[in-house]
Amino acid sequence: MRFLKLPLAGLLLSVMALFTGCKSASNEQKAPVALIWELVENNIESGYYENAFILKNISKEPLTKDWTIYYCQLPRRIKQEENPAVKVEVVNANYFKMYPTDSFTALAPGDSMRITFRCSYTLNRNSLAPEGTYWVGTADGKPLPIAMTALPLSSPETLKGYPDATKIYEANLRLAGAPALSQADILPSVKKAVPAEGKVTLEGKVALTFADDFAGEAKLLKEKLAGVYGLKVAEGAPVTIVLEALADKKQAVNDEYYTISIGDNQIKISAATPHGIFNGTQTLLAMLKGKQAPYQLEAMTIQDYPDLLYRGQMIDIARDFTTSEDLKKLIDNFASYKMNVLHFHFSDDEGWRLEIPGLEELTAVGSRRGHTMDESNCLYPSYDGGYDPDAKTVGNGYYTREEFIGLLRYAAERHVRIIPEIESPGHARAAIYSMKARYNKYIGTDPEKANEYLLNDPQDTSRYSSAQSYTDNVMNVALPSTYRFMEKVIQELAAMYKDAGVPLATIHLGGDEVPHGVWEGSPKCQELMKEKGMTRIHDLSEYFITQLGDIMQKNGMKFSGWQEVALGHTEQAHQQLRAQAAGVYCWNTVPGYDEVVYQTANNGYPVILCNVGNFYMDMAYNGHPDERGLDWGGYVDESISFAMLPFSIYRSLRKNMAGDPIDLSAAEKGKTMLTAVGKKNIVGVQGQLFAETIRNFGQIEYLLFPKMMGLVERGWNAYPAWEALSGAQEQQVFDQALASYYEKISEKEMPYWAKNGTNFRLPHPGLMVKEGTLYANVAIDGAEIRYTTDGTEPTAQSALWEAPVKCDAPVVKAATFYQGKKSVPITLSVK
Repeated sequence: MRFLKLPLAGLLLSVMALFTGCKSASNEQKAPVALIWELVENNIESGYYENAFILKNISKEPLTKDWTIYYCQLPRRIKQEENPAVKVEVVNANYFKMYPTDSFTALAPGDSMRITFRCSYTLNRNSLAPEGTYWVGTADGKPLPIAMTALPLSSPETLKGYPDATKIYEANLRLAGAPALSQADILPSVKKAVPAEGKVTLEGKVALTFADDFAGEAKLLKEKLAGVYGLKVAEGAPVTIVLEALADKKQAVNDEYYTISIGDNQIKISAATPHGIFNGTQTLLAMLKGKQAPYQLEAMTIQDYPDLLYRGQMIDIARDFTTSEDLKKLIDNFASYKMNVLHFHFSDDEGWRLEIPGLEELTAVGSRRGHTMDESNCLYPSYDGGYDPDAKTVGNGYYTREEFIGLLRYAAERHVRIIPEIESPGHARAAIYSMKARYNKYIGTDPEKANEYLLNDPQDTSRYSSAQSYTDNVMNVALPSTYRFMEKVIQELAAMYKDAGVPLATIHLGGDEVPHGVWEGSPKCQELMKEKGMTRIHDLSEYFITQLGDIMQKNGMKFSGWQEVALGHTEQAHQQLRAQAAGVYCWNTVPGYDEVVYQTANNGYPVILCNVGNFYMDMAYNGHPDERGLDWGGYVDESISFAMLPFSIYRSLRKNMAGDPIDLSAAEKGKTMLTAVGKKNIVGVQGQLFAETIRNFGQIEYLLFPKMMGLVERGWNAYPAWEALSGAQEQQVFDQALASYYEKISEKEMPYWAKNGTNFRLPHPGLMVKEGTLYANVAIDGAEIRYTTDGTEPTAQSALWEAPVKCDAPVVKAATFYQGKKSVPITLSVK
């Protein structure tokens, strides 16, 4: 560690504007210091990287020892030289602090110092840098914001995982020659479309008639026709849309089956259920995408239905609070693609986001994150780093009971079920600390009330660390109060659904990632184990889920949970749980664990396929340092989600974690295969969007669109043509299907998203230099490729690539431009 005198050569010259004082333009008080963070070197030793904060005193007084600086970052271990002037350490999981030690020497006004230390893992993504820095002076304990600049990673194209522009070019070549889209080429693809003679033209006005049972679907269709396509519903219009019951209900393959008949100035949508009618209206609206008024529809008949009746998307609002207005926007988008489940992940370690009458501490404490020394009034800052528990940040907020009831009704109108998740017994830190606050509030006046819903055993000395590095996030399953708490929340949820007029068939109970070492030091757990004759710590997990299964059954529901709720049990427990389970969400399909999915289905449990390698939307699109997201389960883009095969799951990933092609012919060898019983137990698919790296709603949309389109397609059409093929023929049919899929995204979906204000991602262009000539392509039809050869970042004014062009530059940078958006640029180093 060394002290520096400004100006600092090179590094600080570019950020001098940062060091201009400790008052903002609005005269808001700020900290007397400013910070710059930089990555010094990755992998300086096995599993660690070196990084540094440059701390400058921007006040008019010497900086003495009476301060602490806090910041947030994904969990990591810290290594530092002995006796540093400023110590850096973990406070809790992803919350850190640094403070002066006895070796610290006062820092004069204008002077700077460098704080260097090592962190576990590698850092290969700009969004994973420290964030949310704030200052607390010892004298007043008041948090103040710190101006900080995180310098971008240098030489990003040399980082492990950086996308290969030439491999992208070669992959894009396989998308060439896709046939022109027909009217019925939509997402998800329809099962059967038969063209007929004639056309129907929609211009200005349309008539709409419907059976009383379909009034809700007619209302929504009317709103979309007018709001998106300018088609006003009026009597006497030349074209009539008819919503009617299916004449022969036996024709319906399932409850979501529908038919459409277009011709003779009529569009007839028929189904046996309102849900089927709704699906038909969404197909009609989708066929209008990409067209201009007057809208011409070719005469045809369509017969369509989904292969899987559960098609869901999980949204994590615990780590990243998302408002009801934004969730309604997502629900509307989901419904337009015939998705029918929103998995509402409202509780986790970092937040509890739903008002529960009688347990006000869950939101008074558990929905707020900010500066605190004891978490008695709010939780520690996390991820976003906000220090003010009352500020409107993604760290703070919750749904009132009435807001949630409104959300339930909004979703139900669009045939989207909301399945709430109470994370338990792990991932429960927000609930645990909220109930600790309740305990402390009442212990002096009403001990019975204080202990009524307590979730932790104060005598528990267990040592463990969760997947997210928490050491205190697991409910104690031996406490009767834990079950009182769970039943209280379950009953209050049921009451909300009842008041909304919406059925509640299941609640997701979590059950995942209970860490090794938990409960081992709890006297209460040891007493329970002795009482019940338990011999394994896992027996406590089994006890918990069987107790909850009974509670759910008593309250007229089945339970759902992550895959762990169905693993490792005795046959007696399996017999109980199979009958009580609505869905087991199998997520860990990382090679080595991927057999669990089919093993669980074969064991008689209803399975929802949540493959991390295909459907975890929080995985980054690729290894580019400017792509936000995680990568522990690989990378996920729209082509990878499209490749998922529900009934040939081992062939769902066409590349390994290193990006190399997988031998699909050998992918299933030696693996557990689906039995006839198991196949019937595959009931659906679901995408997950955990929010550790998300900071705003635009980033939610960016990670979902277009990535979610593969989930949309595979839930509706679970048996793609290439599944039954092998070798070169399989690759050819897959490439043709993928090319058509990209055409739909390019010509219909992206223009639609741009029009309705939905954020989305554009893929990088592919680049190749061969014999001094630059070649380029992109998966998105109609997009522009802009490039530079002087090392600068491409802009909308850079050279437009239109045909092969001579190139002798050592570096080419290029980006995709389409619908007012720009992709993350990509660099090709020419050898």
